Amino acid sequence: MIELLLPYPPSGNHMWKHAGGRHYLTESALRYYSLVRSIVREQAKVMNLDIDLDVICVLHPPDKRRRDLDNAWKVIADAITKAGVWQDDKFIRRLTLEWADVRGGGMAMVSIQRRVEKTVS
Repeated sequence: MIELLLPYPPSGNHMWKHAGGRHYLTESALRYYSLVRSIVREQAKVMNLDIDLDVICVLHPPDKRRRDLDNAWKVIADAITKAGVWQDDKFIRRLTLEWADVRGGGMAMVSIQRRVEKTVS
């Protein structure tokens, strides 16, 4: 099992800018991806996994504002992919997302494990 403690992501709505007919990542997005990459490397979790996975993500928001759970996850999943934990988030076969209590600054706790197929007897 892989356990990652990550900073709370910036809003998915603020990850991309559009100008002059092109799309590009914002400074906020680049900083977040870089920070997650550093955390993953520090914890020696670069694995480039290409197996079926079960993932649990528990989000501690930084405050009580309303947020979309799926938007936060998409930013985290993209950051984990760019950091090299898995080849692509298409390998996630089961995903559990949940909100937890507010924590100053926010955080995301991500648990990743190999998918174990249950056999029917």
